[in-house]
Amino acid sequence: MSSTPQIIGWFRRSAPYINAHRGRVFVIQIDGAAVNADGFANLLHDVALLNILGVRVVLVHGARPQIDAELKAQNIVPAFSRAIRITDLACLEIVKRVVGSVRVQIESLLSMGVANSPLAGARLRVNSGNFITARPLGVRDGIDLAFTGEVRRVDRQAIEHQLELGAIVLISPIGYSPTGEVFNLSGPELATRVHLARKEAFEWRSSYRRQSSFFLMRTLLYSTAKDRR
Repeated sequence: MSSTPQIIGWFRRSAPYINAHRGRVFVIQIDGAAVNADGFANLLHDVALLNILGVRVVLVHGARPQIDAELKAQNIVPAFSRAIRITDLACLEIVKRVVGSVRVQIESLLSMGVANSPLAGARLRVNSGNFITARPLGVRDGIDLAFTGEVRRVDRQAIEHQLELGAIVLISPIGYSPTGEVFNLSGPELATRVHLARKEAFEWRSSYRRQSSFFLMRTLLYSTAKDRR
C-alpha cells in the first residue's frame, strides 16, 4: 500500500502534466469491443478523471459488436460492401435501438458517485445531442448503401458550448439529415471528423491556447479488429 510521502511524490511528478493538459480538448473514440470489455467501467472512470482534472472530453463511442449480436439474435444476416455495412430499414431500427442502449450504459457509468468508488462525490455532466448532420453514402459500385451515411457537418459551436459548461460531450455513431432521416455512421470516421472540425476552428482563431488531441482508445487499451461502425 502506498505511503503518504509516495502519494505526495506522485502528485508532484504529475503536476506538470496536469497543468499542461488542463483546458485542452481530448476527442476519444471507444469502439464497441471496449464497451463489452471487463475493464470498461475503469476506463470510463479514467475518462471522468480527465474531466475532473480540467481536460475537456469529447467521447465518441461505437457499437458494432452489439449490433452484430442483435442482428444474429433476430436471424438477420448483415450485408457488407467493401467492409461497409449496408443499413437497410430493418437494420436501421436495430442500429438505433442498440446505439441508444450503449449510450445509456455509458451515461450511467459516468454518473456513478457512490461511496468508495473512483467518482465518489463527483458531479459530472454528460451531454449528447444532434451535434452531427449526416448524408447518405449513396450508391457505391452499383450497390445502394441505404441508410449507411457519412458526416456532412459537425456542430462544433454546440459542442464547444457544452465543453465550456464543463460537460463531457458524448457522441453516438448516428447522424441526422436536414429532412429528419437517420443514418448509421462509422465511429472512427466520426471521431476523426469531430477532431478535424475542432482543429480547423483553432486554426481559424489563430489561437493554440486550447489545443485538441485525438485518442483512439481501441488502439491504446483494447486492440480489436476492424470497427466499421
